[in-house]
Amino acid sequence: MNFDPCSDYYVYAYLNRPDVQEAMHANVTKLTYDWEPRGDFNWVDSASTILPLLKELMENGLRVWLFSGDTDGRVPFTSTQYAINKMKLPIKTEWYPWFHGGEVGHMVPSIQPVRASALISHFLAATPLP
Repeated sequence: MNFDPCSDYYVYAYLNRPDVQEAMHANVTKLTYDWEPRGDFNWVDSASTILPLLKELMENGLRVWLFSGDTDGRVPFTSTQYAINKMKLPIKTEWYPWFHGGEVGHMVPSIQPVRASALISHFLAATPLP
């Protein structure tokens, strides 16, 4: 099976399924063409950085967790390093690779629920990752 987890086409196919549209209360007028993202849509209301928000959360006593893979081309770890450096955050634990069940996974929050659960559980318990 050729599966590219970074492809958007799986999302389009999923969102065009009648059962999914019914569950989302979408396409109630029964349009005869498939949903697809608008190519001319341009995000203009999103923040260019979330660093001020992260700073505010931490100043109000919330623990913040910055997580990224080290070889992800879509969400590079260099942005995480930049955020840590820009906010002058202390490093509690130096970077190290972690494995769950002897393996790692791509797109942990989306398609790796066991690994995501391990990450979140360790964060909430304030314990080191395996």
